[in-house]
Amino acid sequence: MLDIIGSKKRLEIMKYLSQENRYVSELMDLTNMDGKRVKHHLERLEDEGLIESYKEGRRRYYRLVKDIKLEVSKPPEGKFLVYTTEE
Repeated sequence: MLDIIGSKKRLEIMKYLSQENRYVSELMDLTNMDGKRVKHHLERLEDEGLIESYKEGRRRYYRLVKDIKLEVSKPPEGKFLVYTTEE
């Protein structure tokens, strides 16, 4: 999971998807990435089950479908957990 959410660009995409559902060209503009790169990151997030897509007319929208939690605590507990919960 960390390798998926550890990408700065994927975190940026998830930030925008946490605000509202978006289509690819919106994400291209918001992240300053080309369509190929945005689609690559969206595919990785979708494969991991964090987002899903749906079509509305000619546009494919993406939405965040899980909450992602990161829990880190100092010693002696020393927790380092990343987990997802359904929306």
